[in-house]
Amino acid sequence: MAKILLVDDDNALRELYAVELSSKHYTVIEAPDGEQGLAKVKAEKPDLVLLDIMMPKLDGVATLTRLKQDPETKSIPVVMLTNFGQENLVQQAFSSGATDYLLKYKVTPAEMAEKVGQVLTTPSP
Repeated sequence: MAKILLVDDDNALRELYAVELSSKHYTVIEAPDGEQGLAKVKAEKPDLVLLDIMMPKLDGVATLTRLKQDPETKSIPVVMLTNFGQENLVQQAFSSGATDYLLKYKVTPAEMAEKVGQVLTTPSP
């Protein structure tokens, strides 16, 4: 069973996504900000990280950058899951190592879970 770390400061959305992912038989770990997300990545070794951009303490792009700079965590796929679709943020996320970029207002929780499955079954380059 794949382990997914969901890093988002919105408790209601985190719960909604966690319920959907759990229904697809994923183990879900949650963190409300980038700092706790980094700590949970180290402790839990998830198979994939779903990462919001706008969060307190450490934003998603900074969190992503740290994950990809660390030899222990750089191979973990990170899917950005955010409401911010500005082109500069999208480009910054991909250039920092994001595997994909989903806009919360454009994807349903079921579509998000489907994307997680696709990423987990696609071999790493």
